[in-house]
Amino acid sequence: MATTDVDTLSGMFFTLDSPDGSYGTGQVIRKAADGVYFVRFDGNEVTLPMELVTIGDMIETTEDEYKLWRFFDTAEERAKWMEWLDAPSKPRVLSLVRTPPTLPSD
Repeated sequence: MATTDVDTLSGMFFTLDSPDGSYGTGQVIRKAADGVYFVRFDGNEVTLPMELVTIGDMIETTEDEYKLWRFFDTAEERAKWMEWLDAPSKPRVLSLVRTPPTLPSD
């Protein structure tokens, strides 16, 4: 009986985090061989050539178990993630000093 290999990565969009805090974006184009895919990173001005990436590279994590690759079904989902990621955080300031209550004046 022949086994079929289900390809769930081809066509997916991704972000790839860099150690400096920036990230790259692109798309998984197609399967090249077992465990290896052609990916194309997004270029600013020109279409970049495809690169070969292994599944091992795609599941790689940092020492803190932080995933470097994030996958999205559509470019719109990825854009929403990037918008959230790039949005400035709004710090919440809490006062740790208790102010004394004011006494009513007579």
